[in-house]
Amino acid sequence: MKKTLLALAMTGFFAAGNAQASAYAMSFNDVTNLVITPTAGITFPPGNSTNNSNAVACLPNGNCVNNGGAGFINAPFAQVGAAPYADNSYRAANREANGNSFALADASIDSRQFIGDPFTRARNMAEGLLLETNTANITAGNSSATLLISTFVSNGNGTINFSFDAFPFIRAYLVAAAAGSQAEGILALNFNIVGSPGNTAPGSTGLVFNWAPDGIAGGILGGSESGDPYTMNISVTAMPGNPGPLVYDPSGCAPGGCFRATTNPLAAGTYTLNLSMRETVNLQLVQLPEPGSILLLGIGLAALGLTTRRRHAGQVWA
Repeated sequence: MKKTLLALAMTGFFAAGNAQASAYAMSFNDVTNLVITPTAGITFPPGNSTNNSNAVACLPNGNCVNNGGAGFINAPFAQVGAAPYADNSYRAANREANGNSFALADASIDSRQFIGDPFTRARNMAEGLLLETNTANITAGNSSATLLISTFVSNGNGTINFSFDAFPFIRAYLVAAAAGSQAEGILALNFNIVGSPGNTAPGSTGLVFNWAPDGIAGGILGGSESGDPYTMNISVTAMPGNPGPLVYDPSGCAPGGCFRATTNPLAAGTYTLNLSMRETVNLQLVQLPEPGSILLLGIGLAALGLTTRRRHAGQVWA
């Protein structure tokens, strides 16, 4: 009987340990109204931009989907697991209503100034949900990314002005998650200009301009900024001690170029301009036993201790 009690207690512990644990995060960014204005002395050849739109979604056991890549302006959305999502909708999936873990990512370059559009727009989204499974530890990761690359020529006198609007969003939370769990949403945005080998010093990386808006005045290499209302490079992480929901949803960007920066005068030569934006979700879930399971475990351990004492007393149970 005591063996049965112990077995039931231990079974109850592991069954109760399967709490409705979950880890969720979403990271989204919409960079729009991006206008790059060169002054006299800077020449951008028309139609010279190179594009890379990529979407990757992964769930445990190496189950990944990777769509898009070099030459894509619109990566087909990548998805693993069941979640209602339409390509390029950039709306959060119905997170827990479907009762399934999922990972999805989507990215697109919707307009490009250097092919004749009035401005450049790029959108990225990464989203993921982990629910209880038969494993105690599960991980997932997914990301979306866009990259625009353009070459230009300076005669030694010109500068380049950047102006854009951005609407970032991150949400992350944990439910019934034990130590070691996390739900992380990351967004990153960076502009840089690199000189060609012919007009950079030997051994130099050639980096002459770098701007990663962070909501703080200054901190820009090779230029100055006149608008940086909030950070576009941030990580939001829910952990068991601070499970959330945690949200990054800044306001105050009135359409019309709330982010603004200008390069220093660029020496004569050929340069490459890179605009890179990436959204990432990282999830790790360790299930937290329910309070009732602790009691059941205690009963089981007590029964085990009683068994041991009686055996030491020369009694053996059938």
